[in-house]
Amino acid sequence: MICTPIAASTPDDLLAALPVAAAAADWLELRLDALHNLSVEAVLRALHHVLPRRPRPVVVTFRPREQGGFRDLSHADRLRFWHSALTTPAEAFDLETDLIAPLLPTYPPDHPVWARVVVSHHDFQATPADIHAFALAHFPPHAGTVKLAVKVNQPDDVCRLFDWLTGTPSATPSTWQKIPVGMGGLGVLTRILGPAYGARWTYSTGHDGRAVAPGQLTATELRETFRLSSLDRHTIVAGLLGCPVAHSLSKDLHNAAFAHLGLNWVYIPVEVSPDDLAPFLRDAIHPRTRRLPWTVGGYSVTLPHKVAILPYLDRLTAMAARVGAVNTILVSGQELIGDNTDVAGAMRPLQQRFAVEGEPVAVLGAGGAAQAVVCGLVAAGAQVTVFARHPARAQDLGARFDVPIVPLDDFHGRRFVGLVNTTPVGMAGYAEGACPVPPERLEGLAWVYDLIYRPRHTALLQAASQQGIATLDGLPMLIAQAAEQLARWTGRDVPETILFAAAERALHSVRPAP
Repeated sequence: MICTPIAASTPDDLLAALPVAAAAADWLELRLDALHNLSVEAVLRALHHVLPRRPRPVVVTFRPREQGGFRDLSHADRLRFWHSALTTPAEAFDLETDLIAPLLPTYPPDHPVWARVVVSHHDFQATPADIHAFALAHFPPHAGTVKLAVKVNQPDDVCRLFDWLTGTPSATPSTWQKIPVGMGGLGVLTRILGPAYGARWTYSTGHDGRAVAPGQLTATELRETFRLSSLDRHTIVAGLLGCPVAHSLSKDLHNAAFAHLGLNWVYIPVEVSPDDLAPFLRDAIHPRTRRLPWTVGGYSVTLPHKVAILPYLDRLTAMAARVGAVNTILVSGQELIGDNTDVAGAMRPLQQRFAVEGEPVAVLGAGGAAQAVVCGLVAAGAQVTVFARHPARAQDLGARFDVPIVPLDDFHGRRFVGLVNTTPVGMAGYAEGACPVPPERLEGLAWVYDLIYRPRHTALLQAASQQGIATLDGLPMLIAQAAEQLARWTGRDVPETILFAAAERALHSVRPAP
């Protein structure tokens, strides 16, 4: 179930939003606290006006600012609202925990309205240490549904949320339906997989695509990209580890491939900070220590973890060992194996367009992607020079492949035939619009290859095109390495046309500003 909030500031806007929100949602949340300028009585009139026109079941919310709402509300205002609102035919009502005791004189525990009540608690700072005990202490046993919306700060928080969702301690009321909401990057796992493990629903962004809480996804993404309605406890989970991951098209490619192949898999990008990498691998992925309840099929690895992940893996494939970086995690029995599909992914489109054997090629950057590119270029017979912002840190790369490491400021295109940019400079969300080298220094090159794919036409590629230099963007590499990953995880091949079509749809979709 997908619940889409409607946070409209006027009753007319609220009415107009109903069919828009209903297009991809199963439930609608009427965020009546967004009616900023109306009195409590006027908000109640708006509710009575809207309910007969609702195209989906609704949950009514009237939340104060200190608990994540859109307006200042006194305790008396809230009680006055709810004493009346609970008499309406709305399918559900979301009440904060501090309102329960004051309402009991009018609505005692055996009153039938409690079956329609969602009792909620919001903490935008942390997750309770003992969620089971916290829930028993704060949520009444007569509530129909209980919702715990908390900030997820570490992988352990996600594990404990799923333990609360799936566990049934003897003291837990059997009538409770649960909604765990993990806010933040790691919390995306609760938003996508929560319903598969018993959550009553998950919240999407608002009807206009704007998030009303951290980490929300659009209803269309949940339904179409992640195929939420088809996920269950047998779904195999794959995903992406990186920081950031919001720009990534990998979710679009892999989920489209799973749908095409008819596989009960889902691919979820998870923003994992460097500090959380080791505990996430331990608690969420590794078969010997995993605490989350699903089977893991494999993970992709991107910046900044491609090298940092090496100590936490049981072994490496020959290619990953040669490169010294991992972009693919394979699960084999009780082992995590590091693999690398970046080499094949980077070289296939490059060699289809340009000759590299015997040619002088410059590589910008010295991270995990650079290691894969240098490995492929050296194997193809190119004469490689690596340009790094911090040459001293790149000496291992130079020694591994016997290539010179030169300061980035020393780059001049006239000394090379081709240039490959492996740095994130110019990527959406990371110095977008910037060029990793001064455009005038591209003069003399025959071609420029930028591994960035969002945007496809980076400042570097635009500068090259203006000088008549042939260009290649990073989307073909993304497609090629993803196809290799899919084959290694599933044992199945997927046509690259399927992946290209998914990428094009995602690139041309317009996301609202946060």
